[in-house]
Parts: sequence; structure tokens; C-alpha cells
Amino acid sequence: MDANADGQAYRERLDRIAEIFTDMATRAEAISRTRCPYRDRLDQCTALFRCRNQIRPPDDTEDRLTCGHDGAFDYRSAWETHPRARDRVQQKIAAIRREAETRRGGNGEAPGR
Repeated sequence: MDANADGQAYRERLDRIAEIFTDMATRAEAISRTRCPYRDRLDQCTALFRCRNQIRPPDDTEDRLTCGHDGAFDYRSAWETHPRARDRVQQKIAAIRREAETRRGGNGEAPGR
């Protein structure tokens, strides 16, 4: 097999993997802006500390508290210690997306689709 063909196939696979992970990271970032990170799939609070959004059941018989977060605020600033680093990462992700799109021919579709 031709080494160039192997290299091209390898780059195409890497581009596809990067696209998949970029989509996942973008979705996770969007969710992190509106969903409490301590809220589980059953809307119960998993935080091991007191939170203003915790709702105690009326009968107080359950162990778990319900999460009353309404999705109205962004939690990320609470744990970001280096906001400039976040900006650099976002710029790097944008550059990777542009480069991958250029390699794919600029049509916005992944190779092999």
C-alpha cells in the first residue's frame, strides 16, 4: 500500500475523531451553562454540601434532596480559576475546527459521508 494513502486515511480518521469529540465537548459546555452539575438524572441533588437550590421533601423521609435549580444561571465561573486559559482553549478549538474544515474541502461534511 502507498504510504501517502495510509497517511491520508490516518488524517481522515483523526479528523473524524476530532469532530466527534468537538461535538461532545460543545454539547457538554452548553449543558454546563444551564444545568446544575450536582443534579442527577432523577432531579435529585448529589452535592455533599448545603445549596440554596436544595428542596427538602415535605415529609422529610427521603435521604436525597431534590434539586430545584431552574437553569437560569451559569455555574462555570464558580470553578474557573484561570478564565484566560479558557479563552485560549476556545480559540485553539476554533482553529482546529477551521483547519479540519479546510482539509475536508470546506464543505462542512466529514470525509466518507
